[in-house]
Amino acid sequence: MTYRRDFTIGLRETQDFYLMLALGRWWKGILGFGAAGALAGVLYTGAAPLPTLLRSGIILLAALLGAAAAALAVAASTRWKVKAQVARSRRDSYVQETEINGFGVHVTVGTDRAKMGFGDLVRVRETKKAFYLFISGSQAWILPKKQMEDPRAESAQLRELFRKVIERRRLDLQG
Repeated sequence: MTYRRDFTIGLRETQDFYLMLALGRWWKGILGFGAAGALAGVLYTGAAPLPTLLRSGIILLAALLGAAAAALAVAASTRWKVKAQVARSRRDSYVQETEINGFGVHVTVGTDRAKMGFGDLVRVRETKKAFYLFISGSQAWILPKKQMEDPRAESAQLRELFRKVIERRRLDLQG
Protein backbone atom coordinates (compact mmCIF):
# COMPACT_ATOMS: atom_id res chain seq x y z
CA MET A 1 0.00 0.00 0.00
CA THR A 2 1.38 3.39 -0.99
CA TYR A 3 0.19 6.86 -0.10
CA ARG A 4 1.54 9.88 -1.95
CA ARG A 5 0.54 13.53 -1.74
CA ASP A 6 2.13 16.98 -1.78
CA PHE A 7 1.20 19.25 1.11
CA THR A 8 1.78 22.99 1.42
CA ILE A 9 2.84 23.72 4.97
CA GLY A 10 2.21 27.33 5.87
CA LEU A 11 1.74 29.50 8.93
CA ARG A 12 -1.64 28.00 9.90
CA GLU A 13 -0.39 24.40 9.80
CA THR A 14 2.75 25.33 11.74
CA GLN A 15 0.75 27.22 14.37
CA ASP A 16 -1.66 24.31 14.78
CA PHE A 17 1.25 21.91 15.30
CA TYR A 18 3.00 24.03 17.91
CA LEU A 19 -0.29 24.80 19.66
CA MET A 20 -0.95 21.06 19.98
CA LEU A 21 2.52 20.62 21.50
CA ALA A 22 2.10 23.59 23.87
CA LEU A 23 -1.30 22.47 25.15
CA GLY A 24 0.15 18.99 25.66
CA ARG A 25 2.93 20.45 27.81
CA TRP A 26 0.69 22.91 29.66
CA TRP A 27 -2.34 20.77 30.48
CA LYS A 28 -1.36 20.41 34.15
CA GLY A 29 -0.79 24.15 34.43
CA ILE A 30 -4.18 24.82 32.85
CA LEU A 31 -5.80 22.47 35.37
CA GLY A 32 -3.89 24.28 38.11
CA PHE A 33 -5.33 27.62 37.00
CA GLY A 34 -8.75 25.98 37.03
CA ALA A 35 -8.14 24.84 40.61
CA ALA A 36 -7.01 28.36 41.55
CA GLY A 37 -10.20 29.72 40.01
CA ALA A 38 -12.26 27.24 42.03
CA LEU A 39 -10.40 28.22 45.20
CA ALA A 40 -11.11 31.88 44.49
CA GLY A 41 -14.77 30.99 44.04
CA VAL A 42 -14.78 29.17 47.39
CA LEU A 43 -13.11 32.10 49.16
CA TYR A 44 -15.42 34.73 47.67
CA THR A 45 -18.62 32.80 48.35
CA GLY A 46 -17.61 31.30 51.72
CA ALA A 47 -19.11 33.98 53.96
CA ALA A 48 -22.12 34.78 51.76
CA PRO A 49 -25.42 33.13 52.66
CA LEU A 50 -25.96 31.46 49.27
CA PRO A 51 -27.88 28.31 48.39
CA THR A 52 -25.55 25.35 47.87
CA LEU A 53 -26.47 24.96 44.21
CA LEU A 54 -25.72 28.62 43.44
CA ARG A 55 -22.46 28.50 45.39
CA SER A 56 -21.42 25.33 43.53
CA GLY A 57 -22.27 26.96 40.22
CA ILE A 58 -20.17 30.03 41.02
CA ILE A 59 -17.22 27.83 42.05
CA LEU A 60 -17.52 25.76 38.86
CA LEU A 61 -17.75 28.90 36.74
CA ALA A 62 -14.67 30.36 38.43
CA ALA A 63 -12.78 27.09 37.78
CA LEU A 64 -13.78 27.09 34.11
CA LEU A 65 -12.83 30.75 33.71
CA GLY A 66 -9.42 30.15 35.29
CA ALA A 67 -8.70 27.18 33.02
CA ALA A 68 -10.03 28.98 29.93
CA ALA A 69 -7.93 32.07 30.65
CA ALA A 70 -4.79 29.94 31.00
CA ALA A 71 -5.52 27.99 27.81
CA LEU A 72 -6.20 31.22 25.93
CA ALA A 73 -2.93 32.70 27.16
CA VAL A 74 -0.99 29.60 26.05
CA ALA A 75 -2.71 29.63 22.65
CA ALA A 76 -2.16 33.33 22.03
CA SER A 77 1.47 33.18 23.12
CA THR A 78 2.19 30.12 20.98
CA ARG A 79 0.53 31.53 17.87
CA TRP A 80 2.38 34.84 18.29
CA LYS A 81 5.75 33.13 18.79
CA VAL A 82 5.29 30.90 15.73
CA LYS A 83 4.21 33.86 13.60
CA ALA A 84 7.31 35.81 14.67
CA GLN A 85 9.56 32.81 13.99
CA VAL A 86 8.07 32.30 10.52
CA ALA A 87 8.49 36.01 9.75
CA ARG A 88 12.16 35.86 10.84
CA SER A 89 12.80 32.84 8.64
CA ARG A 90 11.27 34.63 5.63
CA ARG A 91 9.75 31.34 4.56
CA ASP A 92 5.97 31.66 4.66
CA SER A 93 5.31 28.18 3.33
CA TYR A 94 6.89 25.19 1.69
CA VAL A 95 5.78 22.18 -0.30
CA GLN A 96 6.28 18.87 1.45
CA GLU A 97 6.24 15.95 -0.99
CA THR A 98 5.22 12.92 1.05
CA GLU A 99 5.28 9.24 0.15
CA ILE A 100 4.41 6.52 2.63
CA ASN A 101 4.97 2.94 1.49
CA GLY A 102 6.05 -0.41 2.86
CA PHE A 103 9.58 0.85 3.42
CA GLY A 104 8.64 3.89 5.52
CA VAL A 105 8.06 7.59 5.06
CA HIS A 106 9.86 9.56 2.35
CA VAL A 107 9.65 13.36 2.44
CA THR A 108 11.11 15.93 0.08
CA VAL A 109 11.13 19.67 0.73
CA GLY A 110 12.86 21.58 -2.03
CA THR A 111 16.21 19.86 -2.53
CA ASP A 112 16.20 18.25 0.93
CA ARG A 113 15.18 14.61 1.07
CA ALA A 114 14.55 12.51 4.13
CA LYS A 115 13.37 8.99 4.72
CA MET A 116 12.55 7.20 7.90
CA GLY A 117 11.51 3.65 8.59
CA PHE A 118 8.34 3.11 10.58
CA GLY A 119 10.34 1.78 13.50
CA ASP A 120 12.19 5.09 13.74
CA LEU A 121 9.10 7.28 13.95
CA VAL A 122 8.66 8.48 17.53
CA ARG A 123 4.86 8.45 17.24
CA VAL A 124 1.98 9.19 14.91
CA ARG A 125 -0.78 11.46 16.15
CA GLU A 126 -4.01 12.33 14.42
CA THR A 127 -6.07 15.39 15.29
CA LYS A 128 -9.17 16.87 13.74
CA LYS A 129 -6.95 18.91 11.42
CA ALA A 130 -3.95 16.74 10.56
CA PHE A 131 -1.76 13.70 10.97
CA TYR A 132 1.58 14.39 12.66
CA LEU A 133 4.42 11.96 11.98
CA PHE A 134 6.87 12.70 14.80
CA ILE A 135 10.53 12.38 13.91
CA SER A 136 11.48 13.63 17.39
CA GLY A 137 9.63 14.83 20.47
CA SER A 138 9.09 18.30 18.99
CA GLN A 139 9.44 17.83 15.20
CA ALA A 140 6.99 16.19 12.87
CA TRP A 141 5.97 15.92 9.28
CA ILE A 142 2.50 17.42 8.93
CA LEU A 143 -0.21 15.91 6.74
CA PRO A 144 -3.07 18.48 6.78
CA LYS A 145 -6.47 16.91 6.19
CA LYS A 146 -7.82 20.05 4.49
CA GLN A 147 -5.39 19.50 1.65
CA MET A 148 -6.40 15.92 1.04
CA GLU A 149 -8.58 15.28 -2.01
CA ASP A 150 -10.96 13.09 0.03
CA PRO A 151 -10.08 13.64 3.72
CA ARG A 152 -12.33 10.88 5.05
CA ALA A 153 -11.06 8.19 2.67
CA GLU A 154 -7.41 9.25 2.85
CA SER A 155 -7.53 9.43 6.65
CA ALA A 156 -8.98 5.92 6.78
CA GLN A 157 -6.26 4.71 4.40
CA LEU A 158 -3.52 6.30 6.55
CA ARG A 159 -4.99 4.86 9.77
CA GLU A 160 -5.09 1.39 8.24
CA LEU A 161 -1.52 1.69 6.99
CA PHE A 162 -0.18 2.98 10.31
CA ARG A 163 -2.00 0.30 12.31
CA LYS A 164 -0.31 -2.38 10.19
CA VAL A 165 3.25 -1.09 10.52
CA ILE A 166 3.50 0.84 13.80
CA GLU A 167 3.02 -0.59 17.25
CA ARG A 168 -0.09 0.52 19.08
CA ARG A 169 1.68 2.38 21.89
CA ARG A 170 3.14 4.86 19.37
CA LEU A 171 -0.21 5.56 17.70
CA ASP A 172 -2.73 8.20 18.72
CA LEU A 173 -5.35 7.97 16.00
CA GLN A 174 -8.90 9.37 15.94
CA GLY A 175 -10.82 6.62 14.17
